Amino acid sequence: MFSEGMTLFFLDHHNTTDALPYPRVLRLDGEAAPNGIQLNPGSADSANQQALEQALNHALQHSAPGAHSKARETTFQLRPAHDQNPLNASDALNIHIPNESQPLNSQPQNSQPLNAPAVSLLHILRGPDAGATFPISRGRTSLGRAALATRGGEQPHHIHLQDPFLKPAHGSFYADSSGIRWIEKHPAASEGSEKAQGGKRAQGGKVQGSKRAQGTEPRILRWNEPFRLGSSLCILTSPSADDERTAENANATATSPDSFSGEPAQTLAPLGDAGNPFEPVVVNPPAPRKLKQILLSVCLPIVVGLIIALVTGMWFLLLMSAASSLLMLLHFFGGRAENRAASQQTHQAALQEKERALALPSAGDLAISGPSALHDAAYPAIVLGCGPRQPYLRGRNLPLGALEKQDAPHYLPLPTPSLGHYLLLEEAHLRAYLVQLVAGYPGSVHVLLAEAHNSAQKRMNALLQTLAVVPGVSVHCLPGVQQEKYLQALQSSLQSELSSSVPPLILMPLQASAIYAPLLTALTSGAVAEASQSRAFASPREQKMNAPALCVLGSAEGDSSAHAPAALFGAAWVECASEGSHRQSIRYRAQGYASPPVQPTEGVYQVHPLACEGLCQHADGLSVEAFCAALENLYRAGCEQEQGALSEAQVHQSAHLFSSLQISSLQAQSARQKNRTDDMAVESVLQRWSAQRYASDIRCYLGVSSGGSLNIGLSEHGPHWLLGGTTGAGKSQLLRSLVLSAALRYPPERLGLILVDFKGSAGLGPLAQLPHALSVLSNFDVSAVERALEFLRADIHRREVDLQALGVNSYRDYLASCQAAGTTPRYPELLIVVDEFRMLIDSMPDAMAELMRIATIGRSLGLHLVLATQRPQGAISQDIRANIATSICLRVASAQDSYNLLEHESAAYISAAHPGAGYVRLPDGRSLPFRAPLVDTVPSSSDARPVQVLGLEEGGWRELTAASAVQKGGGNEDELLIRSAQQIRALYEREYAPKNLQKNAEVQDEYCPIPPELPESTPLPVVQAPVSEPVAYGIDPAATSQVVDSQEPADSGAASEGYLLGELEIARYGVRRPISWSGQQALALLAQSAERAPMLYGLLAQAFAARTPVVLLTSDGALYRDLEPYAGAFEALVGAQELSHLRFCLEELRTPNLWGTEASTRPLIVVDGLDSWLEALVRQPDTENLLYDLLSQGCRRGYSVVFTSALNPRGRFAAAAHSTLLSRRFLDADLMRSTSKDYPTPAQSHYCVEGAINEELIGDQPLSASILSPCVAGFQVLVQVLRGNAASASNGSNTRPGTLLRQFPEYYRMPSTEYVTAAHAACNPQGAKLLVAFDRQQMPVWLSAPAGAVVPVQGSRAAGKSTLLESIAQLNPQLSALVLEGAGGATGAGGASGEPPSVERTRALLDSVKNPARTLVFVDDLQYLSPAVQQLLLERRGEFRAMLVAYTPWPRRASSPLLAALMGCSRALLLAPASLADADMCTVTALPLDRFTQGEQPAGRLVVVDGASVCAAQVPLALTTVAQAVTATQKVPAGV
Repeated sequence: MFSEGMTLFFLDHHNTTDALPYPRVLRLDGEAAPNGIQLNPGSADSANQQALEQALNHALQHSAPGAHSKARETTFQLRPAHDQNPLNASDALNIHIPNESQPLNSQPQNSQPLNAPAVSLLHILRGPDAGATFPISRGRTSLGRAALATRGGEQPHHIHLQDPFLKPAHGSFYADSSGIRWIEKHPAASEGSEKAQGGKRAQGGKVQGSKRAQGTEPRILRWNEPFRLGSSLCILTSPSADDERTAENANATATSPDSFSGEPAQTLAPLGDAGNPFEPVVVNPPAPRKLKQILLSVCLPIVVGLIIALVTGMWFLLLMSAASSLLMLLHFFGGRAENRAASQQTHQAALQEKERALALPSAGDLAISGPSALHDAAYPAIVLGCGPRQPYLRGRNLPLGALEKQDAPHYLPLPTPSLGHYLLLEEAHLRAYLVQLVAGYPGSVHVLLAEAHNSAQKRMNALLQTLAVVPGVSVHCLPGVQQEKYLQALQSSLQSELSSSVPPLILMPLQASAIYAPLLTALTSGAVAEASQSRAFASPREQKMNAPALCVLGSAEGDSSAHAPAALFGAAWVECASEGSHRQSIRYRAQGYASPPVQPTEGVYQVHPLACEGLCQHADGLSVEAFCAALENLYRAGCEQEQGALSEAQVHQSAHLFSSLQISSLQAQSARQKNRTDDMAVESVLQRWSAQRYASDIRCYLGVSSGGSLNIGLSEHGPHWLLGGTTGAGKSQLLRSLVLSAALRYPPERLGLILVDFKGSAGLGPLAQLPHALSVLSNFDVSAVERALEFLRADIHRREVDLQALGVNSYRDYLASCQAAGTTPRYPELLIVVDEFRMLIDSMPDAMAELMRIATIGRSLGLHLVLATQRPQGAISQDIRANIATSICLRVASAQDSYNLLEHESAAYISAAHPGAGYVRLPDGRSLPFRAPLVDTVPSSSDARPVQVLGLEEGGWRELTAASAVQKGGGNEDELLIRSAQQIRALYEREYAPKNLQKNAEVQDEYCPIPPELPESTPLPVVQAPVSEPVAYGIDPAATSQVVDSQEPADSGAASEGYLLGELEIARYGVRRPISWSGQQALALLAQSAERAPMLYGLLAQAFAARTPVVLLTSDGALYRDLEPYAGAFEALVGAQELSHLRFCLEELRTPNLWGTEASTRPLIVVDGLDSWLEALVRQPDTENLLYDLLSQGCRRGYSVVFTSALNPRGRFAAAAHSTLLSRRFLDADLMRSTSKDYPTPAQSHYCVEGAINEELIGDQPLSASILSPCVAGFQVLVQVLRGNAASASNGSNTRPGTLLRQFPEYYRMPSTEYVTAAHAACNPQGAKLLVAFDRQQMPVWLSAPAGAVVPVQGSRAAGKSTLLESIAQLNPQLSALVLEGAGGATGAGGASGEPPSVERTRALLDSVKNPARTLVFVDDLQYLSPAVQQLLLERRGEFRAMLVAYTPWPRRASSPLLAALMGCSRALLLAPASLADADMCTVTALPLDRFTQGEQPAGRLVVVDGASVCAAQVPLALTTVAQAVTATQKVPAGV
């Protein structure tokens, strides 16, 4: 029995031959007629046509229960893949019907007699015959690679397998009353075998005896225990067991430690959800101990002690050496144990990886177990078979060279746009591959076929056409005419699928590539790859590439290297080819794929199974029968997933369906003219909604009564209803009928639904898609129920306030006022449906009492309750009975339950065969019987579509049926109801809602009394601020005027801009909206470091996206290390060890609006880890005062200040924040808040909000805290924003961060000569200053030096004094330089040096200068010059431009004539001064705070004292190349 719009697929085996063994695919569309299906006459084979008609009609007529067993008795070759009859979908025809010469689920060459009763079933799970099933009869059943001939007219009990690793007669099964035994046959004695046995004897007689014993002694087999025969993995099951549990039992059973051949078992217990098979198993064994060195340390003390004892005669030293050696010996044995433990750990990880691979569903699992093999396939892969390979591991200290290969499954990732598949497989291997491909690919699969020119190509096309029965697979056969038009339409269809989350997969044979190559080129021409090559093995869902995935099938007979279609694949591809003497193996290798570079970190390595060439030694194959069985199972699984679970009431036939609630077209037209609600067809829903917008009452369809249709009104028979019924009585169906009938009659602005289903939305879930459904509550949780009641109470309060403002007293008067004004009602009439309210009474009596109080208050405000329960006895209290006006009772379990609802016992005697039957007790006391409808789908007046039978042939789908009239049938499925609700919602959003908005000038917010649960986190808004002007990042335009204060900030150019904190909820006052922080008040975030990091990343990402200056002062070392590579994006990034820089930043931030008018937004100041900062500043009270000043007064100075802390701020810092965000873990540690009944309890990922943010929303109303779903971002998101800003800055934007608070870099490079010359020309045109260094902002630092000035250069050893003198010489190229080295150490033309210069030599050097007025004299290491030389320099200083004297302070420096003359000078260069004591030479009262870099002063860090100016500077590195040496600098050795 069909229903309209249905599609069935069948496999037609009538015309199969040995050359073309694949069945034809038949498709049935439409609705079956009572007289059956009649094929189009004129078929070439009338006998096959008549048999096919009978088979199709038989399959449709036996869609009732019991058809599964009856169909097995038929002899037709038609195999329906799945019967989509909704009433009997669980009894789908999933059978393989043998003919008279073929056993059940076996291959044609098998010779098992049909009349032998099977005592067990042999299933082949893996191997060349995977998916096959053979019966084991009582007695002897042989098994082998060879087929046995018939003897004496009788067929022997023999199982023929295609496994090349089996012997021709491998062994036999013996089945009797004691069980099933297996005896493996000995190979015939030959020369080669004798040699082999001789070799085994040489290895040991014990092993030989063990092998012989295993070959001769029978082995008892047990059901559901896997064992291996050759390369095939087998399992025995009971003949009465369900085949779908075969593979599941095999995976769940632990494998025996030994197999028949003495080898370990090849299957292990699965891991369940073992993770992604394309991610390595992580193992970190300890580093191996070097035992040889330890052994040497054991022997060496004994030898040395013996020698010393022999030489000195002190024999007690030998005892001491022996004791030392004994300790090292213990260390030696401990090291051996550690090495063994590390090896065992690696071995366990390899076994774990093997178990994970074994848990993947194989082709045999799909053929035997069917849909159950797909339930746990979270990471689909294509399993090729089993064979030796390296384990897929990653970790430290992995012994990659010592890793042994293990016999484990070989698997490939699904084809992706960046990694296609090219197959050169034998046909059985190809069938196994295709079954797994169509089963695991998450997107659509398109098979492209071309005309076949030989028998091999015809066989390939027939194989690929069979895939059409699988849901999601489309087969495209090139027609004989209008091929270009067909290709254009196909390209347009595929192009539209490229925008989906999963790209489509194109599967085609190689011979069709010439025809479809332009199509592939057009599809991949605009591909934009967003996934790197390192993610080539990721799932197709993770591949973000606008191109289809490709799989090309080549010929297994040709040369794989000669036919590789490299031009078809846009990127890399995996090539798979069958090889071996019996084509039993598959070799796969990646072509065009470069393995991602592995960067070992502390010895971390990894092994990838596809990074190199691999060989699957034992490949899986499927026979044609197993292939068809797997496709059939896939089709059944897809249909069950699409249709959903069917209820018990939907299984039984019913003459009263909800879809039948329609009238004829003439009656429908009359009903619309009279504004009647009899017609509920979906085609006229818009007209009914428009007519019933201001209806005085809401009437719901209850069912059929003695007087016809029974409709009850919420106001006439209300205001509240009570429904009772036991399990299976049709309670859920009745609730659906009430809700759906009201939704089809009244518009969403007239009727609103609140659905409460404590059974997990099993009954009301399909109705959640209706546009009337405002809120859905499906989880029975105490906090969720209390939250819903608080929102509901707030909605009632809003209704009271608004109705009083309009001057009306009831909801009916409110509707009348809206109708008079012609406006849409703001508040719909609420229908609250509570399924199983008994759970509220038993678990939350206070909540139930609160619900009844709400019902009492809200009865005049348009609130109605429908309470349903399975057990009315004891659940109906006096309060409920006082508020309930109408009681509905279906079949109940006891007479007392019926009496509690109806005041009579009739409902207790309703037959269980009549679901939906019951009684209704109206407010006037009448009790009426009724029969509720079985809700299947919404009524529709569209005509039924006749059935069509189409067959897939070489030119495409061809219709096989003649046109015939059909009648309409019915069906009932949850999926159809969900689709109907979605259809109504789409109709409302597309046509009804836009017209309604056009009629109403005033646009109102969406009404939602109980919003859904807060999400775990609020996603970061995707906003890209232009470079020219910043935008309001993260602001909800609709909520800005209500959430954020509209007052203009005092000292900022940003008006109402701010940072999105997340979605805030105050259930008590019915508030739910996005909340932003304007930055005008301080914000505190109290949470642990790991909890607050995502929210900090979100704030920083929004600030950087808006081009806002950001200062981050963090005491969290991990956060500092993560952000240190991006420190250039911050105005300042201060770590925990940089207290001096912290002091400097706090001093600078005391200045209001430090960045001036250029900053268009308030700069963001983040103080992370306030508790740690306060601990670090215990001995620095001044810095602590500055920090408090920033937190309390920073917002008034034009900054947005936010600080975080893991503990409650102490003292005055507790009142620094105007708003506070508290995490769940912080609240659990706070006893005062956690023990308060009024304080809300947030989820683990949510925050509680206190302070000014709540006051902006609710005013001065009492509230302890609100709940916030935070706006968070990952570290990678923040990095992307930073990189985007860096890219904008590199393109010429002026949004680079400034250097007002930036630390010094560790060094500066010497600028170019052109830059230095330009700097002198611009800033020193008179030549009265010297360029000595560069400041923190990379600006030149000048030193005023009149003619004859002497400037002291003081610094400790290795502080960079010599580098400073060389740099000053290079920074002033217009002046010559004379260098006197007090320590000597140089040689020159004048002789050797190494002694301090004498007076005569110094005088000669000074006299040798040609232009003293343009010469700088540099004195290095002044402490080594004699007083006479210093006096000479002091006397002749006026002759030179300036003199710079460098020295290291020494104790008697006061006796130096030159330094004595300079004491108290106003000019000096101080290298790395630690304190003011190092600046005693000049008049300095304070040192610059910004002279540090990460808490230290690197070499070349300088303090320039020039009168009242004291600044920090950095000496650039002097150039030492030969080209730079040719300057005006004249380096004269002191010894000359």
